Amino acid sequence: MNPRPRFVLLGVLLAGSVIAQQAGNFTLNEGSVHFSAPTEWSVIMQMTEGSRQVIAFQVKDPADTGSGEASRVSVTTRKLEDAKAFQDFVGTSMDKARQTPSYAEAAGGDSANLRYSGMNAKTKYLYRESYYYQNGIGIQLRCVHPVLKGTTQSWVSAFDQGCEQIAASLSH
Repeated sequence: MNPRPRFVLLGVLLAGSVIAQQAGNFTLNEGSVHFSAPTEWSVIMQMTEGSRQVIAFQVKDPADTGSGEASRVSVTTRKLEDAKAFQDFVGTSMDKARQTPSYAEAAGGDSANLRYSGMNAKTKYLYRESYYYQNGIGIQLRCVHPVLKGTTQSWVSAFDQGCEQIAASLSH
């Protein structure tokens, strides 16, 4: 028997799942976590089974073209036992962020939000990480974009607005 039709069917089913969620509304953890994202953001990764789940988006900046750099946003969840486990999750994530080469904390951070810059190879990136705890689930929103010469302020504003849209929908 030729295994190819199974792969085609699996690909169609996976594509259908992504298309169904690209309308701007997304769920993780069997519907326990809901959020909305800009409809023009492309889903580049989706893992919706197990304790750790993630939906990642590529946010196209015209300045990225040919640079080898990419802007991206991810929502990652992890099932946790209690609020202490959540604090450990946040602390571990923030410690990992501080290991970024040329890490420099930026204004606007607090105990549940970290804003910083760092180097990825030879390119400076800006990071925003926000953390939420809902019904035994720890949530990390991570917005990352390179600082490129051709990036416009209007693109940065739209990127930040999209991150705010996700943050607002996660905090409900």
